Amino acid sequence: MFKLQRFPWAMVVVLGMALVSILSFGSTVRAQSLVAGDISGVITDPSGAVISGAAVTLTGLDTGSNQSTTSGSDGTYRFSLLKPGRYRLTVDVSGFAKVIQSTTVSVGQAAQLNVVLEISKTAQMIEVSAAAPLISTDPGISTSYTPEEVALLPTAGGDITTLAYTSPGVVVSQGTGYGNFTVNGLPGTSNLYTVNGENDMDPYFNINNSGAVNLTLGSNELQEVTVVTNPYSGQYGQLSGAQVNLVTKSGTNTFHGNAQWWWNGRYMNANDWFSNATQAARPFSNANQWAASIGGPVFKDHTWFFVDTEGLRFVLPNVYTVKVPTPDFAAAVLANITANQPNELTAYQNMMDIYAKGVSGKVATPITNNAQCNSISLPGWATGTPCTETFTSTPTSFAKEWIIAGRVDQKLTSRDDLYFRFKIDHGLQPTYLDPLDSRFDANSNQPAWDYQLNFRHVFSANMTNSLSATVSHYVAQFTQDAAAATAAFPFGGVRFGSDVGLANVDGVARSFPQGRNITQYQFIDDLAWTKGRHNLKFGANFRRYDVSDHNFFYTNPTTQFSDLSGPSGLQAFADGVANAY
Repeated sequence: MFKLQRFPWAMVVVLGMALVSILSFGSTVRAQSLVAGDISGVITDPSGAVISGAAVTLTGLDTGSNQSTTSGSDGTYRFSLLKPGRYRLTVDVSGFAKVIQSTTVSVGQAAQLNVVLEISKTAQMIEVSAAAPLISTDPGISTSYTPEEVALLPTAGGDITTLAYTSPGVVVSQGTGYGNFTVNGLPGTSNLYTVNGENDMDPYFNINNSGAVNLTLGSNELQEVTVVTNPYSGQYGQLSGAQVNLVTKSGTNTFHGNAQWWWNGRYMNANDWFSNATQAARPFSNANQWAASIGGPVFKDHTWFFVDTEGLRFVLPNVYTVKVPTPDFAAAVLANITANQPNELTAYQNMMDIYAKGVSGKVATPITNNAQCNSISLPGWATGTPCTETFTSTPTSFAKEWIIAGRVDQKLTSRDDLYFRFKIDHGLQPTYLDPLDSRFDANSNQPAWDYQLNFRHVFSANMTNSLSATVSHYVAQFTQDAAAATAAFPFGGVRFGSDVGLANVDGVARSFPQGRNITQYQFIDDLAWTKGRHNLKFGANFRRYDVSDHNFFYTNPTTQFSDLSGPSGLQAFADGVANAY
């Protein structure tokens, strides 16, 4: 389960800065940003003539926010950098019936609401309930998931990255390479995940961030998801695979929340095929997962809150087919070592005891017609006698992860709003489970912290700016209990080449400790300016990674037996002659 990777230096500082300037003319509509959307349209009379100077008011149905503008000389209006959610548009012109129309703003999309006014001699109001179409002229293909779809689509283990699996061009990875999926033939390391615009990436491997259980928990916190494939327009500008934009929930003027719990245990799953084949009992497995959230107003129309917690605890069996020396071969090897390599006797006795304890209480099957066994030469050893046997080992791993996320939105003035979000993640990963002795296991505590601050200011009816400042930090250190491993086998690790195939004895000792600590700083600014018939949009994205590398290969002594040189691997093992140290 652990991510093992050589890295040639101990610390890397990556500085990246992208400056984007996007210019669109006339009625062209572009996706606004990674976290916001637009509403625009044209106001006309029944004959199709445009109406300038019409009063247009936009009201947020979730928070009661209000913005106003007037239509231009060509009858167009626009509201930019809007928070995703439900809105109501009101158009009021003297001599015409007032029109009220509802719509939903999606991430990176522009809702096109063209309004046709009707002449009225008396006070009259017309309410339109049709949904506004989403317009995008970007070269990428955008797939948006509404809050209802986010809630109902299955997410394996609550992993938010699996929401993208139903997008066009996505192919789920089959366990090769990095990343959960590929898009249009590009590798998984070409995908970019953002949460409220902030990069949610592991720069060490250039894949999505994941917690201790190798899942990216947080689906219950999501408001909306947009997957953009071929994201070549300016506001992306980082990676060419898929841009997965995740936007989190916030509080509204009404209280809302949920609570969910899932359980999956041993009695809901069949036994492993190999366990049945070797008459091994069905191992114990148990998984509990939960999610709960609540949000609402602190002060109606001014301050809102949202809190989400999610977690996962599971015990999962790992099934290994293990090959060890038979008792007769172990006795013959010890006799040979006593006679010819007495200095190695204590280590060999310790090793054979570990093999014997590993197979104790299990059904072992001797391997017949083993060519290496048939060629071994040992005093008193009968050629052709099975020297190895196999059994099924099912050590169980206990993993857990727990997150809590919170967000507070504040309406500062009629033109200013602010939100602060945090997410804390703690978990324990069973990095390695040894099939012979649990004292050789390795685990990893992987805490993570993420903080976001966003300030949005409306300069005028035609100019809006959004600024975000974020910082995140996570630890991924993989360690073995050195004291326990040394007590079990105080001679370093013993590894066997694939040609020998015997189970290693603390074979991962050389790999630990390892890991990394990563801190990310990111600042994002988006400015939208409507000037007559022209829509000008500017953005800046600055991020810095501090990577502290803790991989030092190799850290503990390891002895290896193989037939790469010298006698056959099993013969070398029986004679106490290793080919590598």
